[in-house]
Amino acid sequence: MPRYSINNQRLNQTLQELGHLGESPTGMDRVAYSPEDILGRNYSIKLMQEAGLKTRIDTAGNIIGRRTGTDDNLPAIAIGSHTDTVPKGGKYDGALGVMAAIEVIRTLEEQGHFTRHPLEVINFTNEEGTRFHRWLVGSRSMSGLLEQEDLDAVDDDGMGLGPCLADIGGDMSRINEAIRGPDELAAYLELHIEQGPYLHQSGNPIGVVTGITGRAVFEVEIEGKANHAGTTPMATRRDALVSASKLILAVQQMAAEQEICRVSTVGSIRAIPNAVNVIPGSASIGLEFRDTDMNALAAAEQELRRITDEAKVNEEVRIDVQRHRFTSSVPIAPDMQALVAEAAENCNMTWEPLASGAGHDAQAVANIAPVAMIFVPSVDGISHSMEEYSTPQDCANGTQVLLELLLLADDRF
Repeated sequence: MPRYSINNQRLNQTLQELGHLGESPTGMDRVAYSPEDILGRNYSIKLMQEAGLKTRIDTAGNIIGRRTGTDDNLPAIAIGSHTDTVPKGGKYDGALGVMAAIEVIRTLEEQGHFTRHPLEVINFTNEEGTRFHRWLVGSRSMSGLLEQEDLDAVDDDGMGLGPCLADIGGDMSRINEAIRGPDELAAYLELHIEQGPYLHQSGNPIGVVTGITGRAVFEVEIEGKANHAGTTPMATRRDALVSASKLILAVQQMAAEQEICRVSTVGSIRAIPNAVNVIPGSASIGLEFRDTDMNALAAAEQELRRITDEAKVNEEVRIDVQRHRFTSSVPIAPDMQALVAEAAENCNMTWEPLASGAGHDAQAVANIAPVAMIFVPSVDGISHSMEEYSTPQDCANGTQVLLELLLLADDRF
């Protein structure tokens, strides 16, 4: 049996209250650095302080609430996630991890239990990466993984990251001060909705995450020749969009039929001049591959570059493949997986091992500390959508396992 029981009703009330901040008829809109994001951040700070945590905002904009341990010379155990969302997103992605972490602290406070290690609840900024097309900004800042591209990033309106960081209490000129050393955190533990269908299909309440997917992102530019749609013979056309269409289907087949990598997606497409009576003279598509095996991602890139020639409608169409970023996969150490499984069993919950198909702050923090992740079911596997939903009981189950996992980590580390 678990040592202490979390307050299910209180946990789910905070999830619903947070879910009203940035809510719209088409989904959640708490995009990082927006006024709605700031409302969500302020709400999390309020709850942290009510739970007795001493809060601060680091120079990268991460919100950190700290609770002392009985031995403050020990490194802290961190728990948390993020409260920013994608446009038109859901109420549970990231939010559950932050609200659950605060509920864990509230439970410990009520029970008068002080851990040996100091504890930190972290609400990482800009996990989703929507506005500046740079993701995991807060956790990568903390882990010393920022690149010059991150610092130079601008949004679609040309605004730089610096002013946005200032809006949430960060400081671009001192962002390196957010870096934590490898001796500062004993572990980072993150609860998250699965965002996929497997737990919902199996009926198991808990997923033990075995690894976090790697991600390879590309943009493909296709140059043909614009011409009149009514007067240009079919045989002489240099239609860039036709080539793009062939490539889109080939990318789909790479995962769905050839199984070169786990998943492949073309998520954006642009045609110029984008007029119904003009043959498209140029087109671009944005695509990504994901797999926990980095060799599979390398093979997918190799195949992508090979199939570009086959996608050309004729020799006068040019296709250029540009690699944008390669995010390494992160395996979860077997001993950390075992600790999650033990925590689930102590709570009388069945579990199954699962690889994460989505990225998470834990994959960045893994560079400076051992990490573990707990998954709970997503109804019908839906996420990044207003239809995203995890039941109150599943949210409570995951939070209960998170509390037990934290106590086990405090005992073992």
